[in-house]
Amino acid sequence: MTAAALWGHYDAVRDMLEKQYRLPMNPATGLGPDALLAKVRQYLATTGAGQPRISQRAEMLRIVLTDAAIRVDPDDWFADHIDSGRVLWKIQQEWMNEAGKKLGLSDWRLGDCAYGRLDLSHTSPGWRNVLKYGAAGLRDRANAALATAPDDEATDFFRAVAIVGEAMRTYILRLAAEAERLGAQRVIATLQALAERPPQSFHEALQWAFLFNQVQEIEGEYVRSQGVFDQLFFPYYDADLRSGRLTREQAKELIHCFFDKLAAQHFGAGNNICFGGRDAVGNDLCNDLTRLCLEVFAERKTIDPKLSLRVHRNSPPDILAQAVDAVRNGANAIVFANDDIAFEMFMRHGKRPDDIVDFVPIGCYEPAIMGKELCCSMSALCNMVKPFEELMAALPAPQSMDEVLRGYESILAGHLRQAMAETCAWELEWPRVNPSPVLSASMDSCFAKGRDVSAAGTEYSTSGVMCAGIGTVADSLAAIEYLVFTEKLCSWDELRQALQDDWQGHDELQLLARRRAPKWGNNEARADRFAVAVCHATAELINNTPNSRGGHFQMGCWSIDHSVNMGERSAATPDGRRNGEPLAKNAGATIGMDKKGVTGLLNSVTKLDATDFPDGSVLDITLHPTLVRGATGGKCLQDILATFCHKGGFFIHFNVFDAETLKAAQASPEKYANLQVRVCGWNARFIDLSRKMQDCFIREAEAKA
Repeated sequence: MTAAALWGHYDAVRDMLEKQYRLPMNPATGLGPDALLAKVRQYLATTGAGQPRISQRAEMLRIVLTDAAIRVDPDDWFADHIDSGRVLWKIQQEWMNEAGKKLGLSDWRLGDCAYGRLDLSHTSPGWRNVLKYGAAGLRDRANAALATAPDDEATDFFRAVAIVGEAMRTYILRLAAEAERLGAQRVIATLQALAERPPQSFHEALQWAFLFNQVQEIEGEYVRSQGVFDQLFFPYYDADLRSGRLTREQAKELIHCFFDKLAAQHFGAGNNICFGGRDAVGNDLCNDLTRLCLEVFAERKTIDPKLSLRVHRNSPPDILAQAVDAVRNGANAIVFANDDIAFEMFMRHGKRPDDIVDFVPIGCYEPAIMGKELCCSMSALCNMVKPFEELMAALPAPQSMDEVLRGYESILAGHLRQAMAETCAWELEWPRVNPSPVLSASMDSCFAKGRDVSAAGTEYSTSGVMCAGIGTVADSLAAIEYLVFTEKLCSWDELRQALQDDWQGHDELQLLARRRAPKWGNNEARADRFAVAVCHATAELINNTPNSRGGHFQMGCWSIDHSVNMGERSAATPDGRRNGEPLAKNAGATIGMDKKGVTGLLNSVTKLDATDFPDGSVLDITLHPTLVRGATGGKCLQDILATFCHKGGFFIHFNVFDAETLKAAQASPEKYANLQVRVCGWNARFIDLSRKMQDCFIREAEAKA
C-alpha cells in the first residue's frame, strides 16, 4: 500500500475505532491480567522485598510493559493496546489501605462537613519535556543524573526513572514488532523512530504523547490534562505542512483519530485538552492548530474529550466565534477560562509571570502550571452547608445576624482545619502509597531536587480544598436574617423546629423562606454580601495553611456533581431546602432561584474575588435554545462571555436546552441517544444520567423558560 493510500479512510473505520478498547488482546503476545498480577506479587515477595517503594513501583511497571499482552490495529493511526489489568492500581490500593489503617482515616466521607484525603487523580505531566526527550531521552537523562546524585534517595529516584524510561522504550519496540507482523503500515515507522529518539513529526508527537499518557495511567495516576495542545504540537504540525510531509486534511484525520482514542479509553472521567491563552505580557497564543482542533471538535459533537479555551482581552474574534458556534450547535463539552484573571491569581499566589504560558485546567477547572505543579485539587472536600446542622442545634437564641455569621464561620473553620490536618497526615504517607517515577520523569524540578513528585519534587506542591454549596449558604444566611431579624416572621426556636421537622407542617414559613427571602444569583445585596463574606473568610483560612509538601492549601469554589450527593447527606436548611435536596451547584444559584436572568447571575457571582480561589471556581449558565439561534445567537453567547470576563469571573460553561426536549428524552431515550448535557466539568449523554440528575436538569430548564 502506498503512503497516499493510507489516508482518507477515517469515516470507514470510525465505528470500529470507537469500540477498540472492547476488543481482546492477542494472547500470543504476552501474559493476561491474572498471570501478570501473579508475576508482580512474586517479585514483591522475592527480589523486591525490602526495596524502596519507588524502586518497586518502577520494577512493577517494567514487568507490565515487558510482559503484558498487546494488540495493534492496522486501521488505526496510533498503537497503544496493552492488557495491564490495572495491576499497579491494585497494589496501590493495598498500599493505600495500609496507610489508611495506620492513620485511622478513610478516603471518601461525603456525609462529613469536611475531610482530607490523598488526591492522586489530578495531574498534568511536563508535556514539553515529554516531547523534548522521548522515552530514550528520559532514560538517558536519569542515567546521567545518577553520576552526581547527592544522596541515597536521589539515587533511588534516578534509577527508578531510568528503569521506566527503558521500559517505555521496550513497550514501543514490542508494539512496533507486532505492527510489522500484521503489516500495520500506518504505525511501523513511527514506532521504530520513537524507540530511538524524540518525535520529529506531528504524527510521531501525537503517538508518543498518547503512549506517555497511557503509561502514566498504568503507573497509577489519572492524567487529567493533555496540556496546552496548540502550543505543544503546533511546531510539529507547522513543520510538516511547510515541508509537504502532511496536508491540513491529513492532520485533521490524525486529530480525529487522536480525539477518538481519548474518548474511547476508560481511564477516567474525561480528558481535558487546553487551547488558546496569552503570555505574560498579554500576547495571544492561538494559531492555526487551535482553529483546526476547534473545527474537529465542532464536527464530532461527542461528550469526550472535553476542551478548555483560555480567553482574554486580545483573543482572536474568529476563535471566539468558532468556540461559541460549537456550543450553540450542540458541541458544548467546553469550558472558557479567563486568562487575565488567571494571571492575577497566579501572581497573587506566588507563581512567576512566565508561568501563565503553561496554565492548564486540570480535571475540570482547577488551574495549575503544566509540568511544574502537582495541584492535588481534591485533597480535601468541604460541604459548606453542613455547619447549619450544628449551628441550629447548638447556638442559643442569637441576638444579631453578626452573631449567627460568626457562629457559622467558626463551625466551618473548625471542620476545615481538621480536614486539612487529615490531608497533611495523608501526604506524609504519599511516598509509600504512590511513588510516581513516570510522572516525575517529566518534571525539571524533580531532576533538580532528586526527588519524586510524591516527595515534594515539583516546583509547586499545592493541595486543593473543594468547597461546595456557596449559593445555598448565602440563601440560608439571608433567610435567617430575613425571617428572624429583619421581618421577625419567626423566632430562632421556631425556625430550628421547622428544620428539625424537615419543613413538614411549616408550609407558610417554608414558602416565605423560598419565595420572599433574598437569594444569591439576583444581584441582591442582602444575599450576595453573605457569599462574599463567607468566601473571603474561608479563603483567608485555607490559602494561608501550609500542607505537608512544602506548599500551601488552596480554596476552590466549585462542587461538580457533589452538589447532588452532598445534598443527599444534608439536612433541611433555612432557605427552604428540604432534607436530601441538591445544594446550589458550583458558584451558581440554587435551581430556579436566579429570577433576574443571566445578568443578575453574572452580577452576583462576579462580586466574589476570583483570585481568592487558586483551586478554581466556575459558573454554570443554562440558556434556552431560542436565545442562541440565528444570526445573533453567537453574539449573544459572546456578549455573556465578554461580560463575565470583564467583571472578573474565572471559569464559565454553558448548557443550551429546553425542558420539553429533556422531558421527551426522559420518556423516549431511544430517540435521543446523542443529546448531551454539560454535567459539571464533563459532558454526558442525557439518557445515561440517573433519574434524579435528569430531573435536576429539567428543573433548571423550566426555570429558564
